[in-house]
Amino acid sequence: MTETSTPRSAELTLLVAGESSATRSARATLDTLIGDGLAEASHVRVIDILQQPDYALRYRVYFTPSLIVETSTATTTIVGDLHELDEVRSLLAAA
Repeated sequence: MTETSTPRSAELTLLVAGESSATRSARATLDTLIGDGLAEASHVRVIDILQQPDYALRYRVYFTPSLIVETSTATTTIVGDLHELDEVRSLLAAA
């Protein structure tokens, strides 16, 4: 599990399964979004569900990678490798 802290009240959890190309792409995109200041959160973590399967059950995730965006008012799940930056930005802004 990898953790990073940035300012805001959202929690971002990226659920991955092993080290596939989709996992690497999703991690790189999330790092880019955070580095560009486009995704801010109070807590960011990356969890491999092959090592910690309880998280897949907790979030009811059936596909990986999945980015869980938790705010005080809602939980949003973005499924896929996050390569479409404009779409991911829009979804994060709406969360």
